[in-house]
Amino acid sequence: MKELVCKRCGANEWKKENGYRTCAYCGTEFQLTNDDIPVRESSIELNGDVERLLRKCMAEPKNARRYANLILDIDPDNTDALKYL
Repeated sequence: MKELVCKRCGANEWKKENGYRTCAYCGTEFQLTNDDIPVRESSIELNGDVERLLRKCMAEPKNARRYANLILDIDPDNTDALKYL
């Protein structure tokens, strides 16, 4: 989100109320725009899941085939998982 500055008093602290961006100091209301809405960033870390499933393959041999198939859904080229099929 870009840094916003109040046009009236120069403050940069805001409250979001009733569809408006309100200056925390002088109370001036500004209409919210798409730039005011923060973009959420996320990341998915699958390596940890693959490692956990590989450990389960070793610990639970009777379910190893099922865990190996889950690993191959995540990483089709995983040679460690292929050993359990």
